Amino acid sequence: MERWRRTSFMLKRSSSSSTEGKKEEDASISGGEDGLLGFYSDNQVVTLPQGHRFPMDKYRATRLLLEGDLQLRSILTTRPAPLASEEELCLVHDQLYVQRIFMGMLDDQQQRAVGFPWSPALVDRSRASTGGTVAAMHAVMQGSRRMVAANIAGGTHHAFAGHGEGFCVFNDIAVASAVSLRDYPHLCNTESPILIIDLDVHQGNGTAKIFENDDRVITFSMHGANNYPWRTKMKSNYDIDLPDNTGDEEYLTILTEWLPHLIELHEPSLIFFQAGVDALKEDSFGRLAMTRQGLLRRNNMVYSVCLENNLPLVITMGGGYSRPMTASVEAHGDVYRSAALRYGALRLRGNLSVH
Repeated sequence: MERWRRTSFMLKRSSSSSTEGKKEEDASISGGEDGLLGFYSDNQVVTLPQGHRFPMDKYRATRLLLEGDLQLRSILTTRPAPLASEEELCLVHDQLYVQRIFMGMLDDQQQRAVGFPWSPALVDRSRASTGGTVAAMHAVMQGSRRMVAANIAGGTHHAFAGHGEGFCVFNDIAVASAVSLRDYPHLCNTESPILIIDLDVHQGNGTAKIFENDDRVITFSMHGANNYPWRTKMKSNYDIDLPDNTGDEEYLTILTEWLPHLIELHEPSLIFFQAGVDALKEDSFGRLAMTRQGLLRRNNMVYSVCLENNLPLVITMGGGYSRPMTASVEAHGDVYRSAALRYGALRLRGNLSVH
């Protein structure tokens, strides 16, 4: 199968972009047999130095928000994530790097690139964050009727094979993709590849680099053109560079055009959705201007294309850095709530078929 040409797009600002108009169909439908299975790793507690800029508390806050939502009681199941094994991690990461993480042997420069101080708790937390995505992948690929599962963490797309950066130790989506290629080769292969839809505001540079020569994984990243990573951007199969202050309508118009195109062209067997919410206008690092409602419409676009094409879906959290963190937590909650409601309602009606 010929390697798909890597394509980068820089979008120019339209002079008449409207932020009003379309409204996504309301996803608040109760009911459902199983709905969404979500794995969490906030039980692996990492204490960061006072004043650290990473919002570690958002993971537990998002989970508690979801578990406290009465409309989700019958359609959301949460479980602690298993720890990814060394064997699983080494499917994409260099063994020496994994061992240095495990033993706390990174040098100062490598540790600064990761962004977290080393501790045994960080090792367990990073393994659980990766293991949650691996477990979610197995949940949708092992032959059950489940078509969606999620990690209420993960999306650590800046981790490369041999180093971490940007608050990412291990690349959970890359590891889960590699495990899927190993365990389900009859489903995931060059004829029916894995498709990674990365909608975090920062490019998924580590993921792009890891799979740059692998026809079995297609990487799509739609991100801010002027955002981190500035010096380590890589080439995804598709890179959509958005100008500063891109709002809902411009963003959603572009995504509406791309999603069906990707499905039609590649006929994927499995979708990973990196659902970062740092495109919010309230985000400290985002530089875009999306609203909470716009992100909800974005989420439902991804869910709709997966449902319409009967494609198994794994959702991961990704970035969100509003201060205070309330806006990010609410938007993260929307990612999982809307999935539980959409899939729960359809399962109740018996419209989800075995893939």
